[in-house]
Amino acid sequence: MIILFISSLSANIASGMSWSVPASVEAQSKIDNVLWINLSNAYIEHWSHVKAYHNYREYGKRLQLKKLPYPFNKPDIVVFEGVYDLKSPIFARELRKNRIPYIIVPRCALTYKGQNNNSKWKKRIANFFIFNRFIRKADSIQYLTASEKKSSSPDWNKHDFILPNGFTTPKRTKTEFISNGIKAIFIGRLDMYQKGLDVLLEAFNEVHSILRENNFTLCIYGPKTYQYKELQKYIDDKKMDDIVSLGGEIKGITKENVLLSSDLFILTSRFEGHPMALIEALAYGVPSLVSSGSNMMEEIMQSDSGWVCEELNSSNVASKLLDIIKEKDLFKIKSENAKRLSENYDWSVISNALHKELKKIINDNVVALDI
Repeated sequence: MIILFISSLSANIASGMSWSVPASVEAQSKIDNVLWINLSNAYIEHWSHVKAYHNYREYGKRLQLKKLPYPFNKPDIVVFEGVYDLKSPIFARELRKNRIPYIIVPRCALTYKGQNNNSKWKKRIANFFIFNRFIRKADSIQYLTASEKKSSSPDWNKHDFILPNGFTTPKRTKTEFISNGIKAIFIGRLDMYQKGLDVLLEAFNEVHSILRENNFTLCIYGPKTYQYKELQKYIDDKKMDDIVSLGGEIKGITKENVLLSSDLFILTSRFEGHPMALIEALAYGVPSLVSSGSNMMEEIMQSDSGWVCEELNSSNVASKLLDIIKEKDLFKIKSENAKRLSENYDWSVISNALHKELKKIINDNVVALDI
C-alpha cells in the first residue's frame, strides 16, 4: 500500500504530536510504502531519523501531486495528521479531483472543548469558509479514543474509526517504589488550562499539610514556554516549593530515568487527543491519576492501572491525592496492570490495525467509483 502522511508539526518538543506522528510513520513504514511530508518550516532532530520524513519545500512552494516522487504522486491513500493548516484543504481538493481517498486524524481538534477554546471564533470562521468541506469530504475520521469520538460532534463526518497512539515497549520497567513517600510527576506542555495544571496546583494547596506529612511531592516537567512563569509564581505565592517544583524540559535517557524513579504520573487535562506521555508512563509501569479529559479514564479504571477523577475540580483532585496516600500499598499491583494495559498500544499492533482500516477504505472507494 502506498500511503502519504501529511502533518503540520511545530518545533515544540513537549507536544505529543511531535513524537507520535514520526513514531506512527516509522511503524507504518515497516509494512507499507510510506512518505511523510511536514507542511510547516519547523524541524526537530529526531524527525530526521525517520527515513520517510520530508519537508514540503523539497517539492516546491506548493504541495502538488505532480511534484512528488513516484509512486507517491499517485498514492493509494493520504493521512492528514491534524486539521488546521491552510495547505491541507487545498491539497485535499486536488486529491478529491484525482479520486484519491484521504482520512483525517484530528487529535482532539474536533472535540467540543477543542472547538470552544480561546480561538473559537477564529475556528468558526475558518470552518465555515475552509475546513468544513475538508473534514466532511474526508473518507473517514480516525479518532484516537472512544472518548474523543464521543466528545466530537457526529456532524463532522459520518464515517470514522477508533485507533489509538502507540508506544514502543521499553526494555527497562519499574519494579520498586519509594518506601517513605510518593514522588509524582507531570510531563508535557505547560498549558495550564488544557492540561488542568491550575486545578492540580489548587488541589495540592488545599491538602498541602497532609501531603507534607506523607512526603508527597510533585515535579512538573516541560519547556520553559507557555505558562512556566505563571506556574512558578503560583508555587512561590502559596509557599509550596518544598512539595511542588518545575523540572524543565526532559528527553531521552533523562526522561526514562525520571519515569523509572517516580511513583505516580498525573494528567488532569480538560481535553486531550490520546496523550503520548500517559501511554509512555504506563509502558514503564508508572500508575497514573487521570481526569476524564485525559481520554483514557475508562481504560485506567477497567485495567486498575491507577486512580481517576471523573469531575475535574480541585476538591475532587485533592480527595484523590488523599486516597492515593491511603492506598500506597497498591502501587505495585497497579504498576503491573499498567504494563499490561500498555501492550495494547505497541506500535506493531497499531500499524497492522491501521493497515487493515486503510485497506478497507481504499476498497470501498474503488467500489464506489465502479458504481
